[in-house]
Amino acid sequence: MEIKRNVNPFNNSVESGLRILTILNEAFPKSFDLQNLVYLDYLTIHSGDIDKTTNSLHPAVPYRSGEIMIRSSIIEKGLNLFISKKLIEKLYNQNGIEYKATENAMPFLESLEENYSINLQENASWTVNNFSNHTKQELKTIMTPKLTKIDNEFNIEILQ
Repeated sequence: MEIKRNVNPFNNSVESGLRILTILNEAFPKSFDLQNLVYLDYLTIHSGDIDKTTNSLHPAVPYRSGEIMIRSSIIEKGLNLFISKKLIEKLYNQNGIEYKATENAMPFLESLEENYSINLQENASWTVNNFSNHTKQELKTIMTPKLTKIDNEFNIEILQ
């Protein structure tokens, strides 16, 4: 008897965890809470939505702005996976729960040579350089008009 599993190779806990690890490594030794990581992850994946001079890591699918609402549980699973491998550290501080890369993160990430990993590192570097010092509210303010515009563009395409 064969057991079938629904395995999604995209946006699963391993891929999400790898993206978050890459972001945290680029920002090392800075730490972020889960909501900031959700925003930074979206910006890393869809950088072209915010800055047309950058290439998004993933394709521009319709209604991708909705990803932000469902992404936190997937990211949390990825965080826990990489915490168990001692690549991410969970911190309890005055800001609540935050996450940061450990010193083991860089050697691990440097061992990855696939094009996706290289592009991920470039996008994570762009995201950290441009957005890591913003508060959650500032990130939301930056992203909301862009995401609304994207959703409206797809709505207009559907109507035509």
